[in-house]
Amino acid sequence: MKYIHLFMLMFILVAAAGCSRSFDYRISDSVFIEDAENPGLPIYSEKGYNSFGIYWDLTPWRTGSNHDPSKIVVKDDSCHIHLSGSIGGERPYTLVVSLPDFIPDSFTELLSLNGKDFDLSGTQCTLSLFSHSSRCDLKILEGDFKIKRAQNLYVDKELQGVVLSGILSFKAIVEDEPATFSKGRFDMRFGEENFYYLQ
Repeated sequence: MKYIHLFMLMFILVAAAGCSRSFDYRISDSVFIEDAENPGLPIYSEKGYNSFGIYWDLTPWRTGSNHDPSKIVVKDDSCHIHLSGSIGGERPYTLVVSLPDFIPDSFTELLSLNGKDFDLSGTQCTLSLFSHSSRCDLKILEGDFKIKRAQNLYVDKELQGVVLSGILSFKAIVEDEPATFSKGRFDMRFGEENFYYLQ
């Protein structure tokens, strides 16, 4: 009898502890799997891990967990892709990739970016850099931004968003200092919750 009461008490404690935690079933968090060949950066993937990383000179700048680092804002006759992360988990920066004259009405139109390659030194694609909400002085010297794959993301056979995966690298002058941004990669999900059409 004593063991039955003890067993019941343990069962109630385990059930109460299990019920007290909330679990977010949304797929908005960033998944970080470190690249063994490029320490500090996420692996290149095309699975919608919501990961972004690039070396700023020799320092990794990447997304963290527990936040959605990406969004797309369509305004001023351009599509602006926001890639956010931090250096050392402390200094937040956002890189905004602007595609002039690309004006998607909804996230489903992002599929047209599949396989697109953009020269960052030209006018077909521009970059902006923000620290917190302050715009940094940025002059691009050369570089490349490539969306290797754009694909639909389904959960339980329902369209949840579009995944954009690709690579980037560039050289720039940031606040009067030369900098090299290398081995960049991104794997981002865009859906109703982070696509803003403000035309």
